[in-house]
Amino acid sequence: MNHIPNVVFHQGLKESPCCLFIHGLGMSLEIWTEPEKTRILGGRFPVTVLLSKEPRDVDLSGHGKAPGKGALPVEPVISDRITTGVVPRGLKTVFHDLKAEGCTVLAYSQRRPASDCLSLVKELEVLLNHYHRFTKNGIIFIAHSRGGLVARKAIELLNPKCPALITLATPHHGSNLAKLAGSLSGISRIIYPFFENAEKGTAGSTIKRVMEFLKSEAIVELLPGSSFIRGFDDSRLASVKTLSFGGTDPTLFTLYRWRKDRTRGVMTPEKLFSIPEILTSFVSEGMLPEELINGRGDGLVSKRSAEAPFAAEHHNLHLNHAMILFSPSVRKTVSSFVRMVS
Repeated sequence: MNHIPNVVFHQGLKESPCCLFIHGLGMSLEIWTEPEKTRILGGRFPVTVLLSKEPRDVDLSGHGKAPGKGALPVEPVISDRITTGVVPRGLKTVFHDLKAEGCTVLAYSQRRPASDCLSLVKELEVLLNHYHRFTKNGIIFIAHSRGGLVARKAIELLNPKCPALITLATPHHGSNLAKLAGSLSGISRIIYPFFENAEKGTAGSTIKRVMEFLKSEAIVELLPGSSFIRGFDDSRLASVKTLSFGGTDPTLFTLYRWRKDRTRGVMTPEKLFSIPEILTSFVSEGMLPEELINGRGDGLVSKRSAEAPFAAEHHNLHLNHAMILFSPSVRKTVSSFVRMVS
Protein backbone atom coordinates (compact mmCIF):
# COMPACT_ATOMS: atom_id res chain seq x y z
CA MET A 1 0.00 0.00 0.00
CA ASN A 2 2.07 2.94 -1.26
CA HIS A 3 -0.04 5.53 0.60
CA ILE A 4 1.09 4.04 3.91
CA PRO A 5 4.19 5.89 5.20
CA ASN A 6 7.47 4.03 5.65
CA VAL A 7 7.23 2.27 9.02
CA VAL A 8 9.15 0.11 11.49
CA PHE A 9 6.75 -1.98 13.54
CA HIS A 10 7.18 -4.55 16.30
CA GLN A 11 4.25 -6.38 17.85
CA GLY A 12 4.68 -6.66 21.60
CA LEU A 13 2.42 -7.91 24.36
CA LYS A 14 -1.22 -7.80 23.28
CA GLU A 15 -2.38 -6.19 26.51
CA SER A 16 -0.01 -3.24 26.10
CA PRO A 17 -0.84 -0.03 24.20
CA CYS A 18 1.02 0.80 21.01
CA CYS A 19 3.85 3.31 21.47
CA LEU A 20 3.85 5.45 18.32
CA PHE A 21 7.02 7.48 17.68
CA ILE A 22 6.82 10.75 15.74
CA HIS A 23 10.01 12.46 14.55
CA GLY A 24 10.64 16.17 14.25
CA LEU A 25 11.03 18.56 11.35
CA GLY A 26 13.57 17.47 8.75
CA MET A 27 14.11 14.04 10.33
CA SER A 28 12.88 10.51 9.62
CA LEU A 29 12.03 7.37 11.62
CA GLU A 30 15.76 6.57 11.72
CA ILE A 31 16.24 9.15 14.48
CA TRP A 32 14.44 6.60 16.70
CA THR A 33 15.55 3.30 15.20
CA GLU A 34 19.01 3.87 13.65
CA PRO A 35 20.03 7.37 14.74
CA GLU A 36 23.59 7.20 13.44
CA LYS A 37 22.15 7.06 9.90
CA THR A 38 20.21 10.30 10.37
CA ARG A 39 21.50 13.25 8.32
CA ILE A 40 21.13 16.99 8.97
CA LEU A 41 22.12 20.32 7.38
CA GLY A 42 20.54 19.61 4.02
CA GLY A 43 21.30 15.90 4.33
CA ARG A 44 25.07 16.47 4.22
CA PHE A 45 26.17 15.53 7.73
CA PRO A 46 25.27 12.93 10.38
CA VAL A 47 23.23 13.93 13.41
CA THR A 48 26.21 12.93 15.55
CA VAL A 49 27.76 16.37 14.88
CA LEU A 50 25.13 17.62 17.38
CA LEU A 51 26.20 15.01 19.91
CA SER A 52 29.98 15.12 19.70
CA LYS A 53 32.15 15.87 22.73
CA GLU A 54 35.30 17.93 22.96
CA PRO A 55 38.22 16.04 21.36
CA ARG A 56 41.48 15.24 23.10
CA ASP A 57 45.02 15.30 21.85
CA VAL A 58 45.85 12.88 19.04
CA ASP A 59 49.37 11.59 18.61
CA LEU A 60 50.92 12.23 15.23
CA SER A 61 50.50 8.59 14.23
CA GLY A 62 46.72 9.19 14.33
CA HIS A 63 45.77 7.35 17.51
CA GLY A 64 43.54 9.05 20.05
CA LYS A 65 44.46 9.55 23.68
CA ALA A 66 41.83 7.58 25.61
CA PRO A 67 38.70 9.10 24.02
CA GLY A 68 36.52 7.33 26.58
CA LYS A 69 33.96 4.56 26.72
CA GLY A 70 31.23 4.69 24.08
CA ALA A 71 33.19 6.91 21.69
CA LEU A 72 35.07 6.38 18.49
CA PRO A 73 38.80 7.24 18.46
CA VAL A 74 39.30 10.98 18.15
CA GLU A 75 39.95 11.85 14.53
CA PRO A 76 39.51 14.78 12.14
CA VAL A 77 36.00 13.97 10.92
CA ILE A 78 35.42 16.97 8.65
CA SER A 79 38.77 17.30 6.89
CA ASP A 80 42.43 16.76 7.66
CA ARG A 81 42.35 19.88 9.87
CA ILE A 82 38.76 20.34 11.14
CA THR A 83 36.69 18.19 13.52
CA THR A 84 33.42 18.44 15.42
CA GLY A 85 34.84 16.31 18.24
CA VAL A 86 34.44 12.81 19.64
CA VAL A 87 31.68 10.99 17.78
CA PRO A 88 29.33 8.82 19.89
CA ARG A 89 28.51 5.29 18.83
CA GLY A 90 25.94 2.67 19.73
CA LEU A 91 23.22 5.27 20.11
CA LYS A 92 19.95 4.02 21.58
CA THR A 93 16.59 5.68 22.14
CA VAL A 94 13.51 4.86 24.14
CA PHE A 95 12.26 3.01 21.03
CA HIS A 96 14.86 0.31 21.72
CA ASP A 97 14.08 0.34 25.47
CA LEU A 98 10.34 -0.16 25.07
CA LYS A 99 10.76 -2.77 22.36
CA ALA A 100 13.07 -4.74 24.70
CA GLU A 101 10.44 -4.48 27.45
CA GLY A 102 7.84 -6.17 25.25
CA CYS A 103 5.88 -3.09 24.22
CA THR A 104 4.32 -2.74 20.81
CA VAL A 105 6.30 -0.01 19.04
CA LEU A 106 5.70 1.79 15.76
CA ALA A 107 7.88 4.46 14.14
CA TYR A 108 7.21 6.02 10.78
CA SER A 109 8.68 8.56 8.39
CA GLN A 110 6.53 11.50 7.37
CA ARG A 111 6.18 11.57 3.62
CA ARG A 112 6.29 15.38 3.51
CA PRO A 113 8.08 16.38 6.73
CA ALA A 114 8.37 20.09 5.79
CA SER A 115 4.67 20.46 4.93
CA ASP A 116 2.06 22.05 7.18
CA CYS A 117 0.98 20.18 10.29
CA LEU A 118 -2.54 19.41 9.10
CA SER A 119 -1.10 17.53 6.11
CA LEU A 120 0.99 15.47 8.53
CA VAL A 121 -2.10 14.71 10.64
CA LYS A 122 -3.76 13.32 7.50
CA GLU A 123 -0.74 11.07 6.96
CA LEU A 124 -0.98 9.97 10.58
CA GLU A 125 -4.69 9.24 10.17
CA VAL A 126 -3.93 6.82 7.33
CA LEU A 127 -1.36 5.12 9.54
CA LEU A 128 -3.71 4.85 12.52
CA ASN A 129 -6.50 3.44 10.36
CA HIS A 130 -4.13 0.80 9.07
CA TYR A 131 -2.65 -0.22 12.42
CA HIS A 132 -5.57 0.14 14.83
CA ARG A 133 -6.15 -3.61 14.88
CA PHE A 134 -2.74 -4.22 16.49
CA THR A 135 -3.76 -2.67 19.80
CA LYS A 136 -6.96 -2.55 21.85
CA ASN A 137 -5.49 -0.36 24.57
CA GLY A 138 -4.86 2.82 22.66
CA ILE A 139 -1.91 4.80 21.42
CA ILE A 140 0.86 6.35 23.51
CA PHE A 141 2.39 9.11 21.42
CA ILE A 142 6.13 9.63 21.95
CA ALA A 143 7.34 12.60 19.94
CA HIS A 144 10.39 14.77 19.42
CA SER A 145 10.34 18.47 18.60
CA ARG A 146 7.62 19.41 16.09
CA GLY A 147 6.42 15.80 16.21
CA GLY A 148 4.80 16.62 19.55
CA LEU A 149 2.63 19.24 17.84
CA VAL A 150 1.62 16.70 15.20
CA ALA A 151 0.62 14.31 17.99
CA ARG A 152 -1.37 17.00 19.82
CA LYS A 153 -3.24 18.01 16.67
CA ALA A 154 -3.98 14.33 15.94
CA ILE A 155 -5.37 13.87 19.47
CA GLU A 156 -7.52 16.96 18.94
CA LEU A 157 -8.83 16.17 15.45
CA LEU A 158 -8.79 12.36 15.20
CA ASN A 159 -9.79 11.61 18.81
CA PRO A 160 -7.88 8.31 19.08
CA LYS A 161 -7.88 6.29 22.28
CA CYS A 162 -4.81 7.86 23.89
CA PRO A 163 -3.78 7.11 27.47
CA ALA A 164 -0.60 9.21 27.31
CA LEU A 165 1.47 11.76 25.40
CA ILE A 166 5.25 12.15 25.84
CA THR A 167 7.03 15.08 24.20
CA LEU A 168 10.78 15.68 23.97
CA ALA A 169 11.83 19.29 23.26
CA THR A 170 8.51 20.14 21.60
CA PRO A 171 7.83 23.87 21.03
CA HIS A 172 4.33 23.83 22.53
CA HIS A 173 4.29 27.64 22.56
CA GLY A 174 6.34 28.08 19.39
CA SER A 175 9.97 28.96 18.73
CA ASN A 176 11.55 32.33 17.96
CA LEU A 177 14.27 30.91 15.70
CA ALA A 178 12.27 31.44 12.50
CA LYS A 179 12.81 35.17 13.06
CA LEU A 180 16.56 34.66 12.75
CA ALA A 181 16.65 33.34 9.17
CA GLY A 182 18.70 36.32 7.99
CA SER A 183 21.28 35.90 10.75
CA LEU A 184 21.46 32.16 10.19
CA SER A 185 22.20 32.84 6.53
CA GLY A 186 25.23 34.87 7.59
CA ILE A 187 26.37 32.11 9.92
CA SER A 188 26.04 29.54 7.13
CA ARG A 189 28.44 31.51 4.97
CA ILE A 190 31.01 31.36 7.77
CA ILE A 191 30.53 27.69 8.60
CA TYR A 192 30.42 25.99 5.23
CA PRO A 193 33.90 26.90 3.95
CA PHE A 194 35.22 24.69 6.77
CA PHE A 195 33.17 21.77 5.45
CA GLU A 196 33.91 22.28 1.77
CA ASN A 197 37.09 20.17 1.72
CA ALA A 198 35.08 17.16 2.87
CA GLU A 199 32.06 17.90 0.68
CA LYS A 200 33.50 19.11 -2.62
CA GLY A 201 31.22 21.55 -4.38
CA THR A 202 28.33 21.18 -1.94
CA ALA A 203 28.72 24.20 0.35
CA GLY A 204 26.69 26.57 -1.81
CA SER A 205 23.90 24.11 -2.52
CA THR A 206 23.71 23.10 1.13
CA ILE A 207 23.37 26.73 2.25
CA LYS A 208 20.59 27.18 -0.30
CA ARG A 209 18.74 24.08 0.94
CA VAL A 210 19.06 25.15 4.57
CA MET A 211 17.78 28.66 3.84
CA GLU A 212 14.82 27.30 1.83
CA PHE A 213 14.04 25.06 4.76
CA LEU A 214 14.16 27.99 7.19
CA LYS A 215 11.61 29.86 5.06
CA SER A 216 9.25 26.89 4.66
CA GLU A 217 5.61 26.88 5.72
CA ALA A 218 6.51 24.46 8.51
CA ILE A 219 8.89 26.97 10.10
CA VAL A 220 6.39 29.84 9.81
CA GLU A 221 3.83 27.72 11.67
CA LEU A 222 6.20 27.44 14.62
CA LEU A 223 6.44 31.15 15.29
CA PRO A 224 5.05 32.10 18.71
CA GLY A 225 1.65 33.67 18.18
CA SER A 226 1.12 32.04 14.78
CA SER A 227 -2.46 31.06 13.94
CA PHE A 228 -1.35 27.43 14.14
CA ILE A 229 0.08 27.73 17.66
CA ARG A 230 -2.90 29.81 18.84
CA GLY A 231 -5.32 27.32 17.30
CA PHE A 232 -4.60 24.44 19.69
CA ASP A 233 -7.37 23.35 22.02
CA ASP A 234 -5.25 22.80 25.14
CA SER A 235 -8.22 21.34 27.02
CA ARG A 236 -7.93 18.16 24.91
CA LEU A 237 -4.85 17.27 26.97
CA ALA A 238 -6.71 17.51 30.29
CA SER A 239 -7.75 13.86 29.98
CA VAL A 240 -4.40 12.62 28.64
CA LYS A 241 -1.51 11.84 30.99
CA THR A 242 1.29 13.98 29.64
CA LEU A 243 5.04 13.92 30.25
CA SER A 244 7.28 16.58 28.72
CA PHE A 245 11.00 17.37 28.63
CA GLY A 246 12.95 20.53 27.87
CA GLY A 247 16.64 21.21 27.31
CA THR A 248 18.78 24.02 28.74
CA ASP A 249 22.08 23.61 26.82
CA PRO A 250 21.88 25.68 23.62
CA THR A 251 25.25 24.56 22.23
CA LEU A 252 24.38 22.59 19.10
CA PHE A 253 27.89 21.93 17.85
CA THR A 254 31.45 23.17 18.01
CA LEU A 255 34.18 23.19 15.38
CA TYR A 256 37.82 22.61 16.30
CA ARG A 257 41.00 23.02 14.25
CA TRP A 258 43.85 20.53 14.69
CA ARG A 259 47.17 22.16 15.51
CA LYS A 260 50.43 20.24 15.43
CA ASP A 261 52.49 20.33 18.62
CA ARG A 262 55.72 18.65 17.53
CA THR A 263 57.42 19.13 20.88
CA ARG A 264 54.81 16.84 22.48
CA GLY A 265 54.32 14.69 19.38
CA VAL A 266 50.58 15.33 19.23
CA MET A 267 47.88 17.18 17.34
CA THR A 268 45.96 19.46 19.72
CA PRO A 269 42.39 20.63 19.08
CA GLU A 270 41.86 24.39 19.05
CA LYS A 271 38.29 25.67 19.31
CA LEU A 272 37.21 27.74 16.31
CA PHE A 273 33.62 28.58 17.26
CA SER A 274 30.36 27.03 18.40
CA ILE A 275 26.69 27.49 17.67
CA PRO A 276 25.03 29.58 19.06
CA GLU A 277 28.10 31.41 20.42
CA ILE A 278 28.87 32.80 16.98
CA LEU A 279 25.41 34.37 16.84
CA THR A 280 26.66 37.23 19.02
CA SER A 281 28.43 38.51 15.91
CA PHE A 282 25.07 38.93 14.15
CA VAL A 283 22.52 39.47 16.93
CA SER A 284 22.86 41.92 19.79
CA GLU A 285 22.85 40.34 23.24
CA GLY A 286 19.49 41.88 24.14
CA MET A 287 17.91 40.44 20.99
CA LEU A 288 19.13 36.88 21.53
CA PRO A 289 16.08 34.61 21.93
CA GLU A 290 15.80 32.43 25.02
CA GLU A 291 16.14 29.31 22.84
CA LEU A 292 19.83 30.25 22.47
CA ILE A 293 20.55 31.35 26.05
CA ASN A 294 22.35 28.93 28.35
CA GLY A 295 19.99 27.65 31.02
CA ARG A 296 16.90 28.72 29.10
CA GLY A 297 16.89 26.78 25.84
CA ASP A 298 18.22 23.77 23.94
CA GLY A 299 19.38 25.66 20.84
CA LEU A 300 16.02 25.40 19.05
CA VAL A 301 13.31 25.35 21.74
CA SER A 302 13.10 27.19 25.07
CA LYS A 303 12.50 25.23 28.26
CA ARG A 304 9.40 27.34 28.82
CA SER A 305 7.94 26.42 25.45
CA ALA A 306 8.84 22.74 25.93
CA GLU A 307 6.47 22.36 28.90
CA ALA A 308 3.27 20.75 27.65
CA PRO A 309 -0.12 22.08 28.77
CA PHE A 310 -1.60 20.00 31.60
CA ALA A 311 1.68 18.08 31.94
CA ALA A 312 1.57 15.58 34.80
CA GLU A 313 5.39 15.78 34.83
CA HIS A 314 7.87 18.13 33.21
CA HIS A 315 11.66 17.80 33.38
CA ASN A 316 14.35 20.25 32.28
CA LEU A 317 17.83 18.84 31.67
CA HIS A 318 21.12 20.43 30.59
CA LEU A 319 20.95 18.92 27.10
CA ASN A 320 20.68 20.30 23.59
CA HIS A 321 17.85 19.65 21.16
CA ALA A 322 19.31 16.40 19.82
CA MET A 323 20.96 15.04 22.98
CA ILE A 324 17.61 14.84 24.75
CA LEU A 325 16.72 11.86 22.54
CA PHE A 326 19.61 9.77 23.80
CA SER A 327 19.90 10.76 27.45
CA PRO A 328 19.84 7.70 29.76
CA SER A 329 17.93 9.79 32.31
CA VAL A 330 15.26 10.75 29.79
CA ARG A 331 14.97 7.19 28.51
CA LYS A 332 14.60 5.79 32.04
CA THR A 333 11.92 8.34 32.94
CA VAL A 334 9.97 7.67 29.74
CA SER A 335 10.06 3.90 30.24
CA SER A 336 8.83 4.26 33.83
CA PHE A 337 6.04 6.58 32.72
CA VAL A 338 4.89 4.15 30.01
CA ARG A 339 4.80 1.31 32.54
CA MET A 340 2.76 3.48 34.91
CA VAL A 341 0.10 4.41 32.35
CA SER A 342 -0.09 1.03 30.58
